[in-house]
Amino acid sequence: MAYYYKPITLVAAWFLLSNILVTWDASYVLSRPHSFPGGKWHFLWKPYALYGEIDYVYGLPAFEVSDGFPSAQAFMTLVEAVFNYVYLFTSYFCTSPCWRLTGAIIGMMSATSCFSKTVLYMLCEIFSGYKYVGHNTWFRFVFLYIMPSGPWIFVSLYSMIAIAKQLHGALMSIPDATTEKKTK
Repeated sequence: MAYYYKPITLVAAWFLLSNILVTWDASYVLSRPHSFPGGKWHFLWKPYALYGEIDYVYGLPAFEVSDGFPSAQAFMTLVEAVFNYVYLFTSYFCTSPCWRLTGAIIGMMSATSCFSKTVLYMLCEIFSGYKYVGHNTWFRFVFLYIMPSGPWIFVSLYSMIAIAKQLHGALMSIPDATTEKKTK
């Protein structure tokens, strides 16, 4: 009997909710300078007026020095969002066990990418001596920079592990997967 992948509700809900947020976020970064305060499209991203003062990667300082990381990160975020939608589509609308498992692999890739990208983003700050966030008070740094990034680290890590456990179960359900074949 073929293994039938069953989507994980928390992972699916996270992929759906986070896709809305990260698409909004990426569109802000890729629309700069028009998304900045005073820009013709700023009304779509009003909360970013504050965030651009907390994290200069999102503000004028990184833009003025043509720092390519924010736009590259935003582009990769959109790739991730597509992977999330593939996971959701294959998990809920495909009936083929093969396609559902393929979607699970893509979902794990997406969660891994999100986790890695978020950790990399924070490590860039640490190794640059807090170049873009070091000007904040401790309170602003913790509550408006660190804590909002937490879900992208911890829920992505949970998603990676949960999907990996399911994929392991699928692999172990293959006949003879648990026995080593002898070669002549």
